[in-house]
Order: sequence, then C-alpha cells, then structure tokens
Amino acid sequence: MKLLHQCFGHDTICMPASWRPSRGSGFELDEILALAGTDRMTIPAPLLEKLAASEETVPRQLEPTSAAKSGEPLVGNGKMDEKEFRFLLNMDGCGNDKLAEGLRAFIGETEKLQAAIEGKVRAAALAAK
Repeated sequence: MKLLHQCFGHDTICMPASWRPSRGSGFELDEILALAGTDRMTIPAPLLEKLAASEETVPRQLEPTSAAKSGEPLVGNGKMDEKEFRFLLNMDGCGNDKLAEGLRAFIGETEKLQAAIEGKVRAAALAAK
C-alpha cells in the first residue's frame, strides 16, 4: 500500500475525525497500522495506549523512497481544472458524501464554539458593569 502523494515527495498529516475498526471489535488498530509510515497522524489516547501495550512489530506500510520509484502516473500529469476536479469528486460517491458530511459537521461545531465564546464575552461584559 502506498499513498500517491508520496510519489511526489509531499508530507502526510493524517487527522481523521475518528478511527473505526475496519473489521469490527478487536481490530481497532487496523487503520492505524495500515497507515504506518505516514509522516504525522493524530491518534486518540486509548488507541495510543493499545499500541504501546502491543508486543507486535509495526511494519512500515508507506515508504516514500519506493513510492517515488514506482512512477505512478497522475491524472492529467497532476494538473486539472476546477471542472475536471468537481467531476471526479462527484463521481466518487463516498468521497463526495463524506466530504460534505464532514464540512457540515465542522461548520456546526464552529457555530457552537462561536456562540459559546460570544456568550462568555457577553457575560463578562455584564459582570464588569
């Protein structure tokens, strides 16, 4: 397994909203182990503890040197216009749906945070009077 970006020397930061076991309970580390070799990733404390407690070796899955040598071609040589990008994104049902779902959730949480901050500022202003 390799990620296309590694063919071209880009760093990876994997910041999932949640880790889900791909094969159900007991396989909570599957996704993390499949991404071993990612430059950086956020992992919740309980899964870090599970990794630390494990005695199994973690083989590197993503290797920049071998990925760069693979010469995997990019669509349009890595360049595409917005129209092509939108078409390809829309043709990927999961990517399109999950992106929209994630954006809506992020916007919702941002609005909650903003309301909470505004409430604290108002309360502080009233208390100061």
